[in-house]
Amino acid sequence: MAPTNSDIWAQSIMCNDNMRRRFNDEQIKSLENMFETESRPELRTKQQLAKRLGLQPRQVAIWFQNKRARSKSKQLELEYRMLQISYDNLGSEYELLKKEHESLLIQLQRLRKLMEKDEKDVIKSETEVKQDDFGLPLCEDSRGIDYLGPESDILDMAQIADGLSEIENGYNFESRTFLHDNTACTSPLWEF
Repeated sequence: MAPTNSDIWAQSIMCNDNMRRRFNDEQIKSLENMFETESRPELRTKQQLAKRLGLQPRQVAIWFQNKRARSKSKQLELEYRMLQISYDNLGSEYELLKKEHESLLIQLQRLRKLMEKDEKDVIKSETEVKQDDFGLPLCEDSRGIDYLGPESDILDMAQIADGLSEIENGYNFESRTFLHDNTACTSPLWEF
């Protein structure tokens, strides 16, 4: 009876399992030490290592190839975890900044409303006429000048009246003499 495809396949698996040997602890330790110093050893180095460990050079070459693949896979996993942590941190920061942004927008709206209210109050106060205690309109001077000043600066009405009477006594204000008298035009009216 002729062997079937499944029989051939089963025999090849058994042969591969027989050819495949596990490395002992000493061999693995030596291979690991070599990998730490050089992850891609030259052909001659692999042959010497295989001879010293009692292995086939092909076994040593495959072990290094597999070790590089596992190391690369572990490195990628580590980088992925680091990137995941960074991504999570950035996501948290983004959410905090988003909340802060919303809070600032609310504050901005409140400030705009306050400014609009203040502008309306200013316009309203500018259009209103302020009145004193007697209901008379007050005149505001933005220059801050005190026109009345302290009481000591107020002129004594009696002094003013005396000054006018002295002037009247020195000059004749009758219209007919004033117009006809040439000295009235040339003499100074106010002498101090």
